[in-house]
Amino acid sequence: MTSRAAWGIDDDMPLLKAALDDAGILWRELAWDDDLDDAIWASCALSVVRSTWDYHRRLDDFRAWIDRVGRLSVLANSAAVLRWNIDKHYLLEAQAAGLPIVPTVFVEPSTDDSWVSQVEALLSSGHVVVKPCVSAGSNDTERHDEVESAVQHVRDLLDATRSVMVQPYLSRVDSDDETGLVFMGGAFSHAFAKGPLLSAPKDVAGDLFARERIDPREPSSAELALGERAMAWLDQRFGTLLYARIDLLPTNDGPVIVELELTEPSLFLAMHPAAPSNIARAIGAALDRGI
Repeated sequence: MTSRAAWGIDDDMPLLKAALDDAGILWRELAWDDDLDDAIWASCALSVVRSTWDYHRRLDDFRAWIDRVGRLSVLANSAAVLRWNIDKHYLLEAQAAGLPIVPTVFVEPSTDDSWVSQVEALLSSGHVVVKPCVSAGSNDTERHDEVESAVQHVRDLLDATRSVMVQPYLSRVDSDDETGLVFMGGAFSHAFAKGPLLSAPKDVAGDLFARERIDPREPSSAELALGERAMAWLDQRFGTLLYARIDLLPTNDGPVIVELELTEPSLFLAMHPAAPSNIARAIGAALDRGI
């Protein structure tokens, strides 16, 4: 599934379609926000979420769609996974499970101003990143080096009744890049390097996401070990996931998790020659077991 706004701009889609054709798997591309009859969704043995990149702008509609399609078809990832993953408060659960995350201050619309001192403390050691807890494609995400601009950004999001995250900007990303680990059917598929998005003006595609510099990468043993720990925890919680992307940032103490992308992540299938067949094989296995 894609969205009307993202139709034709998902770079993974042509590679995925070709791989499904090669595997003999019938497919149909649909937009989540088209007005489709229940019978169409019910005719799908497996409904795979891909580029629903505008969901955060119509969150109630998307949640209702998740529940609807989850009743009519087999949804991948599942409705329970999607509902949990669209709100980045999940990072608190990952941290409680012993997984290292980027230090994060969560600010809620109903809170008092005690968070301001926490933002000031984070800025005392460098830049901070402010972003909403529910978003996609780096929308409304900015780096700040001054208290006034950071605080105003938080207030603007709070005024829109959105929960907010404030994190230190981990400067090693400027030299070492971010690492994304892609898992399909619970197994590691490939990795990629993502350039520092917030260090330069954004190049926005279709008002949906900020374009990124993406390159192939061989993950370090520490990165792969952390990714596999995260996947083991997710598997224990939700069962085998059709797709997952674990995004890591480098620190002097080792990699930390910045996001667990389980909803509509770009999988960057072009970064490894085996990646398209890996996702097709995972889809085939999910069909065989009814996920």
